[in-house]
Amino acid sequence: MPSIKRIARRVVSAVLAAAMLCTGVVAYADEPYTGYNYDWWGDPVPSQNGYVVDKVVSGLDIGCGQFTNPADLYFDDNENLYIADSGYTGNYDTKSQRGRIVVTDRDFNLVNTIEYLDFSDKQEWLGEKKSQFDSGSLTEDRYSKETSIYFNTPTGVFVDDDNVYVADSENERVVQFTVDKDANGVGYGKVLEVFTRPDATYYDAGTTFRPEKVLVDAAKNVYICITTITRGAVVFSREGEFNGYYGANRVEKTGEVILNAFWKLIMTTEQIKRMKRSVPVELSNFDIDDDNFVYTVTKNKNSDTDVLKKMNSAGTNIFINLGYNEYSFGDPLIKYYRGTTYSSQICDVDVGPNGEINLLDLQTGRVFQYDDECTLMFIFGGSGDQKGTFTTVNAIESIGTDVYVLDSRKSTITVFKRTEFGSIVHEAMSLFNAGKYNEAMEPWNEVLRRDSNYWMAYIGLGNAYLNAKDYEAAMDNFYFQSRSGYSDAFKSWRMNFIRDNFTLFAVIIIAIFVAIYVISSIRGKARAKKRAAADKILREQQKKEEG
Repeated sequence: MPSIKRIARRVVSAVLAAAMLCTGVVAYADEPYTGYNYDWWGDPVPSQNGYVVDKVVSGLDIGCGQFTNPADLYFDDNENLYIADSGYTGNYDTKSQRGRIVVTDRDFNLVNTIEYLDFSDKQEWLGEKKSQFDSGSLTEDRYSKETSIYFNTPTGVFVDDDNVYVADSENERVVQFTVDKDANGVGYGKVLEVFTRPDATYYDAGTTFRPEKVLVDAAKNVYICITTITRGAVVFSREGEFNGYYGANRVEKTGEVILNAFWKLIMTTEQIKRMKRSVPVELSNFDIDDDNFVYTVTKNKNSDTDVLKKMNSAGTNIFINLGYNEYSFGDPLIKYYRGTTYSSQICDVDVGPNGEINLLDLQTGRVFQYDDECTLMFIFGGSGDQKGTFTTVNAIESIGTDVYVLDSRKSTITVFKRTEFGSIVHEAMSLFNAGKYNEAMEPWNEVLRRDSNYWMAYIGLGNAYLNAKDYEAAMDNFYFQSRSGYSDAFKSWRMNFIRDNFTLFAVIIIAIFVAIYVISSIRGKARAKKRAAADKILREQQKKEEG
């Protein structure tokens, strides 16, 4: 049974964590944010930090000049970091020539800057575009945008081998190129392919085509995230052919949606056509892992459906099939302040080298790190002006054990390094998810020695003790943390108890039956004597009446 002391500790922890969430970020252990986590019951509890600030870097620190509204980050296989500097104007300060790609190594040593494009290998494509313009099928505005040698607000970057893909938003295109340098040492992109608005036959003429993010899968299909489209990501083949849409979100099951579904059962076809259509929320961002699974996020604060998805090549959400559809991501607590609702808005996702999932919250500036089973491990970052806190976050990347977060308003990149505590948790979680419960016992115990509020450690130890058939210890660890785990441990303990005490139970049962038999016999004889006495009295009365 839980001790009063343990219950009191949990209550105090929950109160302190709730106060922390409501009052803002407080400095702790030289960090500008307080570490916290959520227990199995969904209550916030203080926790040790799994990540701390290592450095904060600006464009001036890199040596490429100040960033202007940087929009995206991406690490290639050579550990080079590509930064989409969407507002850079350089020497040309015009509305149609804005943006560049900055390339550094993981330590922010400048490798290259890419400020313009070379279409010399795309003469046939340029000729087709000119013909479309001359025939009137392509407007002058679109023609100038699609064939421009400059970027105009690049908001997404992805690298596949030596090929760089840039979502050139205001130019309404995604450009694929390799990087080269001109005679002056200035970097430029040698264009290989341009992905532009599909033909109106296949793409809604009333829908804009402003790519926000881009990624490429193992088959070299190009996925483009356009935040005005609710049908999912736009997909092109490697040759630039439009292949349709991928990974649309489900429709949020609101009261209005359910009511409309009822009315459709009784309305006529014409009435149904005039009804307001319920559409899913558009995708906000995505990432792809080494196994070719695509992870998408949705930052709409009014929708809890499909905040995070893990999809296979067919567009099926693996998390739903694994039973994770009831999981919540980000802060589950919704805060109200002066008439405004504050809730998590997940704006970017990064999948780490070991399958850990980093979600970036636009609303709070926090990073929520989950393992590949969607178990929350750490929360770090926050809103503010200090190192480790942010104003407007918009991109996250990881390499090794480091996590990089981009703040577009501060125009800086913050690097978080994993703490010793974070490394121990990762080791324990990795062993636990691999089913190596006994091997995970030592790191889980070390986790609890450092942070008694870390609920997942109790789950890990509970499973280890359950696997070792120490059911009492398993129940003690599961008690506050897992109903199903406690139930499994209790059933096993009960079976063991019955088996170990079978002889005693058998003797007790036999004794009970004997006692029941003896008592029944005695009660039967007593009832027989009473009946005999009653019959005797009745016979004597009858004789008196006859006499």
